[in-house]
Amino acid sequence: MARPAVLNTASLGISSGLNFVSLLLWVRLLPAEEFGRYTLITTTALLINAILFEWARIVGARTLYSPTAATRIDPDRANALFTILLTIIVALAIVTATLFFSGRTIFGLSAQWLWLLFLFVVSEVTLTMLNIVSRARNTPWHTFGVLVTRSALSLAIALVLVLGYHLGLAGVLLGVIIGQGTAAIGGIATDAVWRRLRLSGSRREDREIMGGMLKLGAPLMLSSGLSYGVGVLDRYQVEHILGTSSVAYYAAPADLLQKTLGFAMLAVNITMYPAMVRAYEDEGPDKARVLLEGNAVMYVAMCLPVLVAATMLAGPVSHLLLGARLAPQSAPLLPLVTAAALLRLLTIYHLQVAFQLTRHMRLLMIAPALAIATFVLLGPLSLHRYGLMGIAGVSLLAQASGYMVSALLARRTFGIRLLGRDNAKVLVAGAAMAAALLPFAHVTGLPMTLVALAAGGLVYAAAILLLRLDQVRTIKAKFVRR
Repeated sequence: MARPAVLNTASLGISSGLNFVSLLLWVRLLPAEEFGRYTLITTTALLINAILFEWARIVGARTLYSPTAATRIDPDRANALFTILLTIIVALAIVTATLFFSGRTIFGLSAQWLWLLFLFVVSEVTLTMLNIVSRARNTPWHTFGVLVTRSALSLAIALVLVLGYHLGLAGVLLGVIIGQGTAAIGGIATDAVWRRLRLSGSRREDREIMGGMLKLGAPLMLSSGLSYGVGVLDRYQVEHILGTSSVAYYAAPADLLQKTLGFAMLAVNITMYPAMVRAYEDEGPDKARVLLEGNAVMYVAMCLPVLVAATMLAGPVSHLLLGARLAPQSAPLLPLVTAAALLRLLTIYHLQVAFQLTRHMRLLMIAPALAIATFVLLGPLSLHRYGLMGIAGVSLLAQASGYMVSALLARRTFGIRLLGRDNAKVLVAGAAMAAALLPFAHVTGLPMTLVALAAGGLVYAAAILLLRLDQVRTIKAKFVRR
């Protein structure tokens, strides 16, 4: 039987690959105005998800697992979380209906898009909770089926609607919603835990469980909204000051590079996060700290080559990813938005995990609040004076400030080391890759761009192997354990 870690990584790799291909296609098939609006719609859906539902993912991953339950999921906690989420969804439907019939605009989106926005959010939340339950139960084939079905169906249906029926943006959104909805229904139908869910709250014990979850999750609602808001506030500022088309030029490189970096980190996180929780509970903070520090080395080792390539080959990589229509405007932004994305993801997947393990949930709000203040104070001014380059610089400054504050707090609360011998080795390998790419800085055309990336990648991989990272062996052993 395939190892759970391998299947989890495979499901994430296939689904992320399909999502990446989808984004590459929509960048080329949709006009800049429509792609900018697509970005605003999906950004708003994920922002709503972060504010109202992301806490449930974290609380669920932290509390639903029960080694004594027949399904490995505590039924009372599952029912309590289901009841809370269903209540929030009903309230969101009422708000959506009110805004729709009043003709109100939200985040620059007219009323005609609101129900699609609502369906996008609900299907996304359902899929997220399906995967949390599957991973807690250690059923990787279920996770694999749901993730791959979702991405494949969404892409296939959207392509038919865009190319065959010329529906443009509406076709893309309908394809995504239908694909996600179908995968969610199939996932629920094939998981016994979901079929046993019931509304709770009639007993005092139920209300105590719900109260405990809300107490744990309340700070996460604000912190998750702030954390995600930091990553998307610049898009709303760009739309407000420069227009929807400018959102396409700015968001396309940022989203593509963030998906690339996010996949690398999530591939480690989906396996290592449960391992860290179990280590913290069963063996104590010291064991969990070793795993968390090892994760940081893995994150940087996997993601630094992306930053080096985006910096040294900004023009060629932009043409490769975005095509000739968007590349000229987006290429100068690539190094800045890639560095900002890397710092943001390191904050979320590494530093903030320390707060989650130790249940210092309020600390999750400090860094994103500081970063948002940076956007509010400097974003409009930078856009008016320097355009897209200005807001890209502010984004990097905001993420850097959030990372530094989180690093100081994580060190104080959990005692993690921020610098070590392995980190230095990774930086040396990155410098070697940058030197190898320097002669290719101005190459043109797909073949030469691929040759340059291959050459840089080989140099980086050779340097990593020669330098022999210490903690990678520890993480690899944990990663492949049955």
